[in-house]
Amino acid sequence: MVKGLLMKKLKFKAPELVHTFYPYFAMLKPVKLPFFGALVCGLIYGVASGFGFPFMAYKVLPKVFSESPPEGWLLIGVIALMPAAFLIRGISHFFSVYLASFCGIRVLIQIQSRLYRKLQDLPLGFFGKMHIGDLMARVVGDAHAVQTVVTNVSTNMVKEPVTFIGAIVALIYIAVQKQEFVFILFALAIVPLCVLPIRYLGRRLLRRAKKLRAGAGDLSTALNENLGAVREVRAFNLQEVETVKFSSRMAVIAKFQLKTVKYSKMLPPIIEFLAAVGVSAAILYAARARLGIEDVIPLLTALYMTYQPIRKFGTMHNEIKKGEASVGRIEEIMQTPDTVPDAEHPVPFNAQKTDIEFADVTFEYELGVPVLRGVSAQIPAGTVVALVGPSGAGKSTFVNLIPRFYDVTGGAIRISGADVRDFCKNDLRSHISIVSQDTVLFNDTIQNNIRLGRLDATDEEVEEAAQHAFAHDFITAFEEGYDTLVGERGARLSGGQKQRIAIARAFLRNAPVLILDEATSSLDSESEEMVQKALTELVQGRTVFIIAHRFSTIKLADRIMIFEEGVLRADGAHADLYESDDLYRSLYDRQFID
Repeated sequence: MVKGLLMKKLKFKAPELVHTFYPYFAMLKPVKLPFFGALVCGLIYGVASGFGFPFMAYKVLPKVFSESPPEGWLLIGVIALMPAAFLIRGISHFFSVYLASFCGIRVLIQIQSRLYRKLQDLPLGFFGKMHIGDLMARVVGDAHAVQTVVTNVSTNMVKEPVTFIGAIVALIYIAVQKQEFVFILFALAIVPLCVLPIRYLGRRLLRRAKKLRAGAGDLSTALNENLGAVREVRAFNLQEVETVKFSSRMAVIAKFQLKTVKYSKMLPPIIEFLAAVGVSAAILYAARARLGIEDVIPLLTALYMTYQPIRKFGTMHNEIKKGEASVGRIEEIMQTPDTVPDAEHPVPFNAQKTDIEFADVTFEYELGVPVLRGVSAQIPAGTVVALVGPSGAGKSTFVNLIPRFYDVTGGAIRISGADVRDFCKNDLRSHISIVSQDTVLFNDTIQNNIRLGRLDATDEEVEEAAQHAFAHDFITAFEEGYDTLVGERGARLSGGQKQRIAIARAFLRNAPVLILDEATSSLDSESEEMVQKALTELVQGRTVFIIAHRFSTIKLADRIMIFEEGVLRADGAHADLYESDDLYRSLYDRQFID
């Protein structure tokens, strides 16, 4: 009855708790035996604490201090019961915490792995709406908060109620033996008084915890942006500006952090004060009833042991509220639908037929704001197409639709007659190579960065691809050759060297469809010449799309498509377009005529 009252008041309803955290409780299955061990040890701890100590005070101490106490080894044996009880309590507490932590680490790995895996499957459009730092905070901080509820709080949900019930049972047993039922009333009367601040502060803590987790995400975003642009910050003398911005974000977080600390740390002293009031009232009653010290100590011990778990319930309630805030942030990602789903029954990709058709394609990043408008084009297999037009004309969007980084809003894209939405995404993308302006290299060896083109490639195949990309010479010039670490984002390599690594990846993949997204726009003349040589070989025998603001790259193209404001304005050979299209002529003349 008392336990039910306490659980109801604290809103620790098992169905609600399980419903909120059910997917995460299910992660305990691989570690069910250690978790069961943690629960059993918590059960032993609760019995030893709640019932054992008052019972020892009631049975052992009176024997020791009686008029005819036991002597010799019997006295030592009786007294040894006290450290034995503490030993059992300590060992069970250690294993309860250790096993819970063991399970917690395994659960944390599962939460973070599933969350990370989900992020890998979400389309690019999702990341355009989210901040990287906030996603990092969810994978790290929010996952840890949820894991705390699943393992630590769950074991305490066994340990503390058992301690409370054990103390109540001991109190009732001793009070009945002593015929002092008033002490039972003291124990029961103080419970509602302790519950009220727990509920009140818990509601406030939940709101602050949500804002704190969101603020942590904003802070991670700011830190990620700053550290990723250290050169720009120094080039524009933004050190002070960035420091002020960072400090202002820290101030906001500190505000909610202090409020979270205030509400979470306010509970223990409040509950201890109320417990002290209850104990003091019991002492006052005992004094007026003229109870002997041997009668009062066991009763007070049992009474006091009922308040310790109540205080722990307050802490558990706080952890659950923090966990609820984090579950919401994690589930926001986990429940995000994949807007670019795989076909239920995908068709195989035919690498021998790569003619591509755009059939009245329309695309919108935002509803009602079209980026491509009714684009139709037929690109036969083996054609090299250059895409030309002002910035924002829709060129990059056009090529990003081919590997299904996004899905068309209207119309269709077909490869050899099959809609790209009918292919398995992995199969489709494995037949497409991309060399972009901003080459991304991972902090790994040059060899492994090239091998990203085809993970099962041999060392000889990697070296051959580097030779085709005119990268072999500069790679072997490094002391460690292909085992040279490129640094974060390829910091040890120049722009031209990074581009040739990217081209080597494309050679290694040997895909029938190739996308070159301004692959030479940021290079100096010497680097561009080397990259152009590599590209000239790379485009042979492939269906190629080249986006370039530099018209020197367009000489590789068989055909030129001109975009303006999302519309395919013109399509044809250079000579024809130069004569017939004013926009193309103006763009061309701007680079080659003073």
